[in-house]
Amino acid sequence: MKIGEFAKICNTRISVLRHYDKQNLLKPIFIDKFSGYRYYSQEQISIFFRITALKQAGFSLQEISELISSIDSDEGILAIFEKKRTVLLETLHNLDQAKEMMIGEVNRMKVFFQTEGRESYAKYVNAKAEDYQTVCMQMDEAISAEDYQRISGFSLNGQEITCHVVKLQGEVNKLMEDTELPFVNDERVIGKWEAVGEYAVKEEFFENKECRKNWYYEFPRTLYFLPEGERYWCYGWTNGKLIIETGDSSYVNDYEVEQVGEENYMFVAFKTYDYRRGGKPRILVLRQVDSIHYSAKSLAKKDDIDLPFVNDERVLGKWKVFDFICSKEEFSCEGSGEPPIFFKEIEFFPGGSCTSIYGEEVIAGNEKQTWTKGYVLRKWNSCACAYEIRTVEDKDFLIIEWKSGDYRWGGFPTDYYVFERA
Repeated sequence: MKIGEFAKICNTRISVLRHYDKQNLLKPIFIDKFSGYRYYSQEQISIFFRITALKQAGFSLQEISELISSIDSDEGILAIFEKKRTVLLETLHNLDQAKEMMIGEVNRMKVFFQTEGRESYAKYVNAKAEDYQTVCMQMDEAISAEDYQRISGFSLNGQEITCHVVKLQGEVNKLMEDTELPFVNDERVIGKWEAVGEYAVKEEFFENKECRKNWYYEFPRTLYFLPEGERYWCYGWTNGKLIIETGDSSYVNDYEVEQVGEENYMFVAFKTYDYRRGGKPRILVLRQVDSIHYSAKSLAKKDDIDLPFVNDERVLGKWKVFDFICSKEEFSCEGSGEPPIFFKEIEFFPGGSCTSIYGEEVIAGNEKQTWTKGYVLRKWNSCACAYEIRTVEDKDFLIIEWKSGDYRWGGFPTDYYVFERA
């Protein structure tokens, strides 16, 4: 039967059937080479409804394609269904967390704010002494929800808890401080440090270590102070100063070191996101793990780049940047907005040579980077960046791992650049 009749029986659109054809899900049994008409068989009706049922169960077209290709293997089918079940259970868990968060917002405690002269306060009444720590934690949540930052410890007077706060502005200021400081040594800080937590004021570290905030969103769990102030990733230092440069911001954070018991702790006046909105630095606390003289080169993660050349005709040619994504699941052939401007272009040549453009710099020559099937081999920093090609509606997209300092030194997952054929 012709495609129109088949679409009518299946209660679908012709465009859907054409899309399934391109995705190799449901191909016509015959295409007339003169008229271009597509023909389907009666047996394919059940295949169409099978695809529909899987879509309604939450499977993507890619997953359905894998299922159909595994139709002769019970093990393959069960593995794919188990994988989908795991994803759906995780989604349900996230849904429950979102529900609790929304209910929590509705039931958030009522905190009163007042200003006297140049100082602002947050106040909660009817607090009970036995619930003091719990109330303080709930006050912190309520203060943040109202776009304030707490800049003092809590004070309990009868049943009233108060603290100093500052109102945050909506605009986030760009922070570009001079980080080219002369190096002055401080032998005490050389080595590995572990982040303990982030506090409103230094005293809270000694009073109650549980007052710490979710510091790990803005700071790594481990930091290294390298000899001679050598910089790695986005960090450097000189005596009394922790230097941070992230590309879109650069700033200097004062630190002091104290011995607490048998251990050394560092207290950093950390210029967080709130600081850029008119707030105050928070106190980031680090604990010294060792005094080893590390180097940036020794700390960096290294891949095996000694891979033999295997040809890949599909990747040959020039590709221009299309998008930047944090995970492959974010990929969309429509893109996420303006394309990034750093990794602009890459060209693959026969035999394993390739040329890249990063900003205004051209990386070329086999001593710097090469390629083999599935990988771009960046020799200058020992990174094997995996790539794959996805074809959507006859258009090819090249997805390449972006192993930045976040990956090489921070232990974070890799990001991805997406390219289209030039």
